[in-house]
Amino acid sequence: MFSTEEDLIQRLKHEYKKKLFFAEIGGGYGIADLVIIKNKTEFRRFLEHRNGIHFQSNEQIKIFMYLWKKRKGVSFDEILSNHYIPAEKLKYKILKYLMEIGAITSREGKYFRNKSFTIFPANIVAIEGKLSNWQSGLTQAIRYQRFAQSVYVALDVDYIHRVDLSEFKKYNIGLISVGSKVQILNKPQIKQPLDPVMRYRIAENIIQASSI
Repeated sequence: MFSTEEDLIQRLKHEYKKKLFFAEIGGGYGIADLVIIKNKTEFRRFLEHRNGIHFQSNEQIKIFMYLWKKRKGVSFDEILSNHYIPAEKLKYKILKYLMEIGAITSREGKYFRNKSFTIFPANIVAIEGKLSNWQSGLTQAIRYQRFAQSVYVALDVDYIHRVDLSEFKKYNIGLISVGSKVQILNKPQIKQPLDPVMRYRIAENIIQASSI
């Protein structure tokens, strides 16, 4: 049916043109061919509010999340003692950057969250497209469960008969047949992502990709 995986992905893009999706977004566990944002109205509002400002690393997100819980502020030494991050990196690569973008503030020797600065828990559907190698697609898709609520492998309709559907059900991975019609053959259960930080990172990576 399709000559290349790119052709297959283009077919999916056409099928999902009314949805809010982004192509080739990395989440630390590989690069998903398509990432669909289910809570799209809130996400568009988030993008507009951020205006291109984004976190650059998981560690920045972790420190921001830590400070978010510390309403009375935290000293540098306390932050350092609670994280496995070198002091120089924490001070000049993380805290300095978070202050520059307005995510946190500092006064009287303590760091505080900026209440108006937020991170976004995107409701993500991740799709891995493959022409024929469903095993490879399944292996990659399982990794996306770290940041996505549901994950699918999209396979060329000409090779769908080769799939062992029980393997997809075993790992709670969805299966999409792609041809002249796009059909969902296995729909996974929606579950919370295994890694909350990576869930937030996807939103940050989308901001970064959109700003290039």
